[in-house]
Amino acid sequence: MSQEKIKPVGEENLAASNPAYSAEELGGGKRDMGKVGVIVSVLAVFLLIIFYYALNKNMDEISGKVDLITETREMIQDLDNKMVEMDARIAEIEQLPDVVKNMVLGGMLDEMAQKAGYIGGQVSEEQKAKLEQARDLLQQVQQELSQ
Repeated sequence: MSQEKIKPVGEENLAASNPAYSAEELGGGKRDMGKVGVIVSVLAVFLLIIFYYALNKNMDEISGKVDLITETREMIQDLDNKMVEMDARIAEIEQLPDVVKNMVLGGMLDEMAQKAGYIGGQVSEEQKAKLEQARDLLQQVQQELSQ
């Protein structure tokens, strides 16, 4: 068996196999790749800076929107409290006809009590006592209506 020499591939073998290129021309590829690596790393840093500022801007916008949501939630709670207040007022207004009716009846009872007092001054003592009892009853009814 014959043994062949195996030569490693390197600059000297390349120069020997292709005499059109010099060793300096073939070795310049390593320097060019180094420049490409530096350019790529500078671009990567530049892109990271751009992404950072874009993300920071987005976070500021999100923070503003969260603050707006918080303010809106507070406004909704205030409106809920006002609605409870309004419901209570509406319930009072619904009872208003009874209150007005009681006020009118109370006025009429007061008028009747005054007339009974006037009549009591012009009648006998026995009739005057009966009118005083009626007047007391009218005042009691009037007090019950006002409550």
